Amino acid sequence: MITLRERILAAASGVETYPIPVDVTTNLIHWRLEEQLMTRLKVPDRASLFQALGAHMRWANPKYVGPPLEKSKVQPDDPWPNKHAVRNIWGAYAGLNTYSDSVVARPLRDVGSVADVERHTWPDPAWFDYDRVIPNLAYGTDSWQPLPQWAEENAQYARVIGGYEPIFGRICDLCGIERALVLTATDPDVVQALVAHITGFLEAWYRGIARAGEGCVDILAFGDDFSGQSGILLNPRKWREYFKESWAQLFAVAHQHGMKAQFHSCGGIRPILGDLVDVGLDILEVVQVQARGMDPVELKREFGAYLTFYGAVDVQHVLPHGTADTVRSEVRRLVDVLGPGGRYILASSHLLYPDVPVENVLAMYDEAHSYHPACNRAVDQRE
Repeated sequence: MITLRERILAAASGVETYPIPVDVTTNLIHWRLEEQLMTRLKVPDRASLFQALGAHMRWANPKYVGPPLEKSKVQPDDPWPNKHAVRNIWGAYAGLNTYSDSVVARPLRDVGSVADVERHTWPDPAWFDYDRVIPNLAYGTDSWQPLPQWAEENAQYARVIGGYEPIFGRICDLCGIERALVLTATDPDVVQALVAHITGFLEAWYRGIARAGEGCVDILAFGDDFSGQSGILLNPRKWREYFKESWAQLFAVAHQHGMKAQFHSCGGIRPILGDLVDVGLDILEVVQVQARGMDPVELKREFGAYLTFYGAVDVQHVLPHGTADTVRSEVRRLVDVLGPGGRYILASSHLLYPDVPVENVLAMYDEAHSYHPACNRAVDQRE
């Protein structure tokens, strides 16, 4: 019998698979909605909930063992405190307010030279134990496991380590978004110095994960946000100048250890999507279908032969404001558009928050698990 892991890897290799493989986006649901779902489904814990929803993937991250980190004062209601606390190693609280300069102080907001960049206290990849992981299903706790044990317990699922660890987004965290954008236009030496430090850390971090997980981890997850709803935030030429080579370097780590490279980037990233494919991207997460240039029909036509799409069920309008029937209809549409030829993993187009009704979450997964377009076509032909 084919496992959920095998279904994901088959789809990501271009094998058409129905019912469509699914995931719960990065294995994280806001705790309020999570509690409502557990109550409705009468399950006792997160593991049971994700099993009930039929998620095909299990996510984790290496355990942080470095100097004590200050808890965030920005979001006391943070649904994933351990996950976001780790981002404090950069000297700025990224959390869920990455681009809000008015919320937190930016440690490099006054950066004006390469010397300023070099004086900054940069994190050390040795602050992580790559042989131990905290599963995303355990965030909010300090519940870690030896990586081989976690991998064995989740052998039926596609096992993913990593997540949203950006380069451009981290420069925005450190400098503030306005200052970061000005630097990309006016001071390439400073930007290149920032990129070098961040890329150097990430390469060592991902290489530590890949070495520890070789043979039992299927996907390395990366991420960076360059775009808003209306399109990319900086000139694509500048993106290529500063960031393309870094992502080539990082995706190569995954491929060198027999893993797929999955990349989170929401917003309208169409102008650089071909570049990401060129440097080795295998799976695009999360496909924000309401953003400029991110129409699934166009994306499938242009990139569907070699890029797997993860996500696409709209969290801006369809899931929070539609009916259960609307959600089911959208799931069928996406499967019809993105499913042919494989290379589609159905999930929400971003994380699930409490504005999404429980009925709509259940409708999304129930329809995904039951819909088979080939059967529908056969019925149509008989009629």
